[in-house]
Amino acid sequence: MADGEALRFFFRMLVRRGIAAAAVLLGFWGATAHAQMSPGDLSQAHKDLEGPLKCVSCHAFGAGAAQLKCLDCHEEIRRRLEEKRGYHARVVKGTLKQASQDCARCHAEHNGRQHQLVRWRTPKARFDHKEAGWALEGKHAPLACEKCHNASKISPEDKATLKRSDLGKSYLGLSQKCTNCHVDEHHNDLGANCLRCHNQETWKAPPGFSHDKSAYPLTGLHQKVGCEKCHKRMPPQGGHVQYKNFGFFETCKSCHKDPHGGSFAGDCQKCHSTNGWKPARPAEGGFDHGKTEYPLKGKHAAVECKKCHKTENFKAKVPHERCIDCHKDQHNGQFLKRDGGECGACHTETGWKPASFTAKDHAKTRYPLLGKHATVACAECHKGTGAATNYHPEFVSCRNCHADRHRGQFAAAPHENRCERCHAEQSWKQARYTPADHLKSKMPLTGAHVAVSCVECHQRAANPEETKFRFGSTRCAECHETPHGTLAEKFGSCENCHTTRRWKETGPFDHSTTGFALTGKHRGATCTGCHKPEIPGGRKLITFRGTTQQCGACHADVHEGQFQTATERKPDCGRCHTTSNWNPTGFDHQKHSTFSLAGAHELVPCWMCHANRREVGTRKIVIYRGTPKKCEECHR
Repeated sequence: MADGEALRFFFRMLVRRGIAAAAVLLGFWGATAHAQMSPGDLSQAHKDLEGPLKCVSCHAFGAGAAQLKCLDCHEEIRRRLEEKRGYHARVVKGTLKQASQDCARCHAEHNGRQHQLVRWRTPKARFDHKEAGWALEGKHAPLACEKCHNASKISPEDKATLKRSDLGKSYLGLSQKCTNCHVDEHHNDLGANCLRCHNQETWKAPPGFSHDKSAYPLTGLHQKVGCEKCHKRMPPQGGHVQYKNFGFFETCKSCHKDPHGGSFAGDCQKCHSTNGWKPARPAEGGFDHGKTEYPLKGKHAAVECKKCHKTENFKAKVPHERCIDCHKDQHNGQFLKRDGGECGACHTETGWKPASFTAKDHAKTRYPLLGKHATVACAECHKGTGAATNYHPEFVSCRNCHADRHRGQFAAAPHENRCERCHAEQSWKQARYTPADHLKSKMPLTGAHVAVSCVECHQRAANPEETKFRFGSTRCAECHETPHGTLAEKFGSCENCHTTRRWKETGPFDHSTTGFALTGKHRGATCTGCHKPEIPGGRKLITFRGTTQQCGACHADVHEGQFQTATERKPDCGRCHTTSNWNPTGFDHQKHSTFSLAGAHELVPCWMCHANRREVGTRKIVIYRGTPKKCEECHR
């Protein structure tokens, strides 16, 4: 076999036979044997363990595969594994007995003097401090490792167990107590657990601290007071801030000066609260002003004490029998005749405004408030402000307060600008001027005029004050437009033909004065039956002049032109008919025909001779012209 293989075989045999024998033979081969057996030089930290005879310092032989003995030397790591704390306790696999074998995952040896024994599992990733058992957050996160991992921070107990010659390069031995790195500003007054109040984000305004959980919860304005106002340094220069063991909550005088000189036994809470020193408020169970000669009610209860008590001596008597002992007469003596001018007649302690003087009280004065006046604000009649307000205005006439909206139209007799003749306090718009009152005017309302609303004649203008109530003329044409054009001038007043009941109801017009007397059926005809309305330019116009008097202008020719002549296109129906009735006819056979009815012919009805008929549309027309005149044409 080769020399190297033989040497290794021989070495294994020696190991089985004992360490002493192996040492003799190893010494015999010397450096040659070491060069053949070692995987490589040890690191600088373990160089003292170099050499074949020292292998057993780290390796255990004779029990199968060689076992590592790291924890035999690194007792500080063993202790942390036993206590299950620190980084190694989280990453080492297996039991404590197997722990040494797991060290090689991160700490590889026999790689030369310059080799770094620590090989991170993720060399390119940032070390997650959470694996060491304490996550770095807030202000701790950006700190360099050496800020905490240095010799000054290692506890004396851990220093005794660490085998590093340079403790500044060790990551072991640090405590997670805040005071290990930070000075206890409270000098152990509040215990060592800083995390009860502080976190890693900020030291000031500790988010975990709540004064509500302390012996003195902060209320009212105390919540806005800076901590240093109460928690001062003891002694004032250079000492630490005091957070406990002082009697700030026993009495207010611990912090506040008593401005009353002991008048209230220094018990500030009887009248004051933390919500504010001013104004003073009797606290529940404290000073009760109701037990004095002048109980405070309404607005008086909110008045600051010094408004009445001018000095700090609250035992000095304050005049309070009359309101004017404290309040100035704002009305300049206008009410001296009423209860001596005492304010309580109109005002109460619940508030100066509104006054308690009501419309019911006003009814007892010389001017009772009725209707709409009862809802009018006081300032509308009582002009002025403050002491200049006039509470005795004149009220002889409505004009004292109200402007004349009719601009003097009713200034003359009998009205003389007395608004109450037409209006009442209940409503201005609902005037009580009735048709009965209108009958006494120059324009009595009769017929349909009674139902016409006032604004139809008294047109309401854009400005109500311009509404017209007086007219220079009462002619119909002032309000009504004539539909008869210039013909209306001939008839004069509309009343000559019309009545006020209905426009279409005509009056006693004498038609015989027109040259066409109305007789018979014509008397019952409507005017527009003959006088047809026209609408020139979109306006209805009824004319009377030039109306034809021929029957054919109004009546249809039922004879279909049988009686028309070359000179008379519209025959005169009056030759045969009368206005009394269309039938019987007034036709004179002797006068208007060449066939005289004599004898028995006078008794023959017309239809027996005029028997011929002709249909025109839906009507049958009696044929008169061409009727036989010879006897044999009718008689056999």
